[in-house]
Amino acid sequence: MKSIKIFAVVTLISAYSLAIGFGLEGGFRQQSGDAPAGMSTSSEVGFTLGATGIFDLTEMLALRSGVMYTQRPLKVTNDITKDSATVTLTYFDIPIGLMVKFEDWMGVYAGIALSLNLDKNSNNSNVVQLRDVKSMVTPVQLGVTFKFLPEMGLNLYFEQFGDVADGLKSYRSVGANLLFTME
Repeated sequence: MKSIKIFAVVTLISAYSLAIGFGLEGGFRQQSGDAPAGMSTSSEVGFTLGATGIFDLTEMLALRSGVMYTQRPLKVTNDITKDSATVTLTYFDIPIGLMVKFEDWMGVYAGIALSLNLDKNSNNSNVVQLRDVKSMVTPVQLGVTFKFLPEMGLNLYFEQFGDVADGLKSYRSVGANLLFTME
């Protein structure tokens, strides 16, 4: 198992050394979703942290990928008892998207993320019991990334995907990540 982890790290470092643009990202996301009948949901703020790389395909097209640690929290309230619970699902994301570059410092992208569940938690199992949490989901991502300083920028995005667990569905989020680039 240790050799697999070392191989994965060496592979990622090798791939990112070929990237035209490489950056570290961190930021916040507003997460929402739907719950079963008799329950209502409220948006919660989670965070994301990781690294992204831009691999030029042509002058205007690039492949955007990376590795991200992502929280996807959601507050669920029982409509009758008014008891609530915060559900936090944590994922390891590998975004893969096609980016249209308007300049070297700005572009829009669309793609998916391969999201592997790392942890699931409900702070009140009397309200929500996490059952049948999917070990992998594939959110669709749309976003724009741009630099406002030579080595600093923003990544603004929207994400949508379906069921994540029994009764929890239609997860969507908007987020803003601060981007530190190394070129």
